[in-house]
Amino acid sequence: MTNEQIPVSVTTRNVVHIKALQEASRHLQVIARDAAHGRYLVESARDSGQHYEVALHSGELAGHCTCRWAQHGGINCKHVLAALRVAYAGQGTLSFWPTQDAARRQHRQVLPGERLFATLRTRRA
Repeated sequence: MTNEQIPVSVTTRNVVHIKALQEASRHLQVIARDAAHGRYLVESARDSGQHYEVALHSGELAGHCTCRWAQHGGINCKHVLAALRVAYAGQGTLSFWPTQDAARRQHRQVLPGERLFATLRTRRA
């Protein structure tokens, strides 16, 4: 009997380029249902008139969405990013980054999230 180590392939959840999601999220209409509790409706990019429900986690850079991609293991879909953009609009502009190092290189305030980081460019008074 040998003690060979066989590499195990680990299937990761849906992984996409965060910058592509960020760009797609900029074109989506967001309607605040209950902004105080992080509840938004975000339009579908494909189906006119279709909206997804987004629930942002209080005090976190994360949320849940009812879109198919999010329901099948994807986190922080473009609908969540769009809702986060609107939720933080009063404080400044968010830019999303896949790693903390990438976010830190921007020399701005870094907000950590679930497999996601953002920088906040605050509004000037």
